[in-house]
Amino acid sequence: MTIKHFSLFILIFVSLFFSSCRAEKKLLEKEDLFVISMGVMADELDYFYRDNSLLPGNSDLFVQNGRIFLTSSHAGKIMEMNSYGDLLSLVYNPQKNPEPSHFIKQDNQDESLIRIQKWNFRNIEHIAISDEAMLVVDQVDETLAILSDQVLYNRIILRFDEEGHYIDSLGQEGINGTPFSYVKDLQITAQGDAVVVTQSAADNTVFWFSSEGQLLFQVNMDKEHLPKVDEEGWSIGHAEKIAADQSEYKLYIKVDYFPIEDSPEQQALSRLYTLDLQDEEYTGFFDVSRFEISLGEQLIEGVNEYLGPISGGLHFFMGSDYNGEYHLTIMDNEGAVKTSRILNIQDQDIIFKKLYLSPNGLLTGIFYEDKGARVSWWRADHVAGKYAQN
Repeated sequence: MTIKHFSLFILIFVSLFFSSCRAEKKLLEKEDLFVISMGVMADELDYFYRDNSLLPGNSDLFVQNGRIFLTSSHAGKIMEMNSYGDLLSLVYNPQKNPEPSHFIKQDNQDESLIRIQKWNFRNIEHIAISDEAMLVVDQVDETLAILSDQVLYNRIILRFDEEGHYIDSLGQEGINGTPFSYVKDLQITAQGDAVVVTQSAADNTVFWFSSEGQLLFQVNMDKEHLPKVDEEGWSIGHAEKIAADQSEYKLYIKVDYFPIEDSPEQQALSRLYTLDLQDEEYTGFFDVSRFEISLGEQLIEGVNEYLGPISGGLHFFMGSDYNGEYHLTIMDNEGAVKTSRILNIQDQDIIFKKLYLSPNGLLTGIFYEDKGARVSWWRADHVAGKYAQN
């Protein structure tokens, strides 16, 4: 083999090697678990238009120890399923659902096929599960709602035990407290603490409760309390996402800033701040990375949304290129990009979707489609495990 041919061979080999590496690292495969039929039966999801609603129903999603919890806002029910789609338990509003007779104990059976409890849910919005409790955001009766300064306070956190029996409710002060305003998010820590993120207008308030229901921290995050960019020319920050650390009393706040004057050279800026609740101070931040979107011959910067923190000091961000590809970026606490992947999600076929990030990095989604609600997941936990910090 001549030197010229050898050099050409090496060049081709290196090109193929790096090309294959990029292809191997780029796509994160989706695993479709099961499809839930559309309907009103116990093991079906109802997302029809009903009660003069202008919007279809929606669901929240929580995954714990291989069990998948799904809610139906219209039907007022919570389903627990395994990863094969088998119904394990049901808490439902009997005024909105037919009796689940197929799953109820018959005369020739020792026990029911699944655990079944009744509760008159009004409008389920969020759900979170710990080893000891199930937390549900619901609305109070209209007579108990409070209207103050044009803000409606009408949400509470219902607490049920692991068997689905009602325990109590959480309000702003703790157990049996006054209702919250709109609940933007409900999270639960490894210790079973409940973190409630409320929103009124553009302001957020975070309530952090112990597993016993005691209010530990209350943080007001209006525009004046968010960090500002030192350089001139930037807008006041907007808190896109607030997430709790799983093991420490810390909050991670993704704040977006926009240039006051339009400029093709100055793009929006996103930062992830760490707020230490015990010391009552911000302990650091990093700039959130962006990704490129190809629009014909033009390249623009895509915006990452914050999915949340996972164990091992990592943070998940994801953004869409509006062409069926979502860019997943994993960063560490110092702001270094550890790796990235592409997820294929065809939004044009989806009526409604909700994603849930588990503390170990497993990413699960429910997708309302014409023929049913599909539950899928991406084993991002296997990817993140390679970069976790001890």
